[in-house]
Amino acid sequence: MFKEKLNKDFIVKFNNFIVEHKLIEKRSKILVGFSGGPDSTALLLALLMIKDSLDLSLLVAHVNYNLRGQDSQADEDFVKEFCFSHNLYLVINRVNIESDSNIEATARDIRMNYFYSLLRDYKLDAIALGHNQGDNAETVMMNLIRGAGITGLRGILPKSNKIIHPLLNYTRCEICSFLEEERVVWREDKSNQETAFTRNKIRNQLIPWISENLNPTISDKLVSLSSLMVETEDFIEDYIDRSFKRYIVRHTDDRIELSLKTINNSKKVLRYYLFKKCLSQLTGLESDVYQNNINEIENILGSEGSKMINFPNKVFILKEYDYLIFTTKNPVLSKNKLPEAKTLDSIRPRLSFGAYRIKMKKIKKLPSEKALANNKNIVFLDYDKIKFPLTIRNRDNGDRFIPLGIRGFKKLKDFFIDEKVSKFDRDKIPIFTDTEKIIWVGGMRIDNRVAINQETTNILRIELEKVTNKKMRSAERKSKG
Repeated sequence: MFKEKLNKDFIVKFNNFIVEHKLIEKRSKILVGFSGGPDSTALLLALLMIKDSLDLSLLVAHVNYNLRGQDSQADEDFVKEFCFSHNLYLVINRVNIESDSNIEATARDIRMNYFYSLLRDYKLDAIALGHNQGDNAETVMMNLIRGAGITGLRGILPKSNKIIHPLLNYTRCEICSFLEEERVVWREDKSNQETAFTRNKIRNQLIPWISENLNPTISDKLVSLSSLMVETEDFIEDYIDRSFKRYIVRHTDDRIELSLKTINNSKKVLRYYLFKKCLSQLTGLESDVYQNNINEIENILGSEGSKMINFPNKVFILKEYDYLIFTTKNPVLSKNKLPEAKTLDSIRPRLSFGAYRIKMKKIKKLPSEKALANNKNIVFLDYDKIKFPLTIRNRDNGDRFIPLGIRGFKKLKDFFIDEKVSKFDRDKIPIFTDTEKIIWVGGMRIDNRVAINQETTNILRIELEKVTNKKMRSAERKSKG
C-alpha cells in the first residue's frame, strides 16, 4: 500500500508540475538526457509511466566523456541495459576532453550542443533534463556569488529554449525514495563529491555550512528567492512589452532606433530589460544579457559624440545624437567598400551608385511649389548653371558648398553635424558635383548656385532611391544596357 501511495503521489505531483508549466503536450517527441544518476533515472522512469497517457515518443541520449575510466564505461553500460530492458531507443556520444581547464563548462557545452543537434536532426519537441530542487538552490547561490541580477537569480527555469525540467519541484530525497520503492538502482558519480568544481563546493561545503551554522532552511529560501525572481522578471518584461512603442523612434527588421531622452528618463532596471528586448527582437534569441554588456551600453548613454559597441550575436549598438540604435548591419563602411565615383558627360536616364538607384531627366516646365518641397529624394536644378561633366561620389576631406537658404559657404562636415547625420552614415551619402562645385548632397540639400528661379528655362530633375540588393542588380543591368 505504501509503495502504491508513494508512486501515485510522485506521479501526480509530476503530472501537475508538467501541466502547470506547460512542459509537455500530447504526442510530443521528447529527448531525455540520461547519465545514469538518480535524477535522470527517476526522470526517465516517470516519463515512461506517463508515456501512454500522453502518447509520447522518447529518445534517450547519453554522453560518455571518458573522464573517469572504468566508471565512465560502467555508466554507459548501465544506461544501455536500462534502455534495453525498457525498450527505449538510445543514442550515445563518446568524447574525450583534452583540456584540464574548466572541465565542467566544457562538458556542459559538449552535452548541450549534442542535445540540440539531436533536437534538430530528429525534429523533437523538447529536451528533458533531470535537475531537481537542490540543483536550483545551488544555481541561485552560484549566481548570487557571481553578482547576477534578477535574471540570474531566477535559477533554473521549468522551461527555457526547448529545455524542460520536470523534476524541478522535487528534492533529492524524494527522488531517491521513489527509485528505492520502485526497486530501481542508479549510478553514483563520484566526481560529484570532488571540490575542484565550483558547483560541488557550493553543494558539498557552502550550503551545508550555512544550513548548519546560519539557516537550516537555506535551500528552501534559495528556491523561494528563485520563484520570486521569476515573478519579478515576468512583471518587468510584461511592462516593457506594453510600453515598448513609447521608446521606439523607428523599427525595421534589422534596425531599432530608440529615443535617448525617453531612455534616460527611465530607471536603470527597466533599461536592462528594454535593451534585452531589442536584442531578442533583432536576433530571435532569448539568451541572457550579461551585466558587463549592459554596462557598456550604460557608459555610452551620457557620452559626447557618436559611439559604437560591437555586441555578441553580431549586433551593433550606436549612440547618435538623440538616438540609441540597435542594428545587425555593420554601420562602418570601410574605404575599400565605397563605390567608385561615376563621371557623366551628359545626363543618364538611369544608373546606380552604391546602394542607390538614380534617375535623371531634362524638363522644360517649372514644377509646382508642392513638387519642389514634397520629396527630399527628388530635386529640380537649373540645368544651365551646371558645368558638365557631372560626378557622383562619396564625400572628400575639405568638401564645402552653399546650402540652399544660406548665403555663405559651409563645410560639408559642419553641415552633417548641424543636420545630426550619424558619422557612420556620412560616407554612404552620394555627393553630386559638376566641374566647379557640389550641386546636391543626395537626399538632403542642393547648392544655392543651382537653384531654379523664374528665369530658369531648362531644368534637371534627379531622383534618388535607396534600393535592396536585388533591385540594385536589376538597376545595374539596365544602366549597363
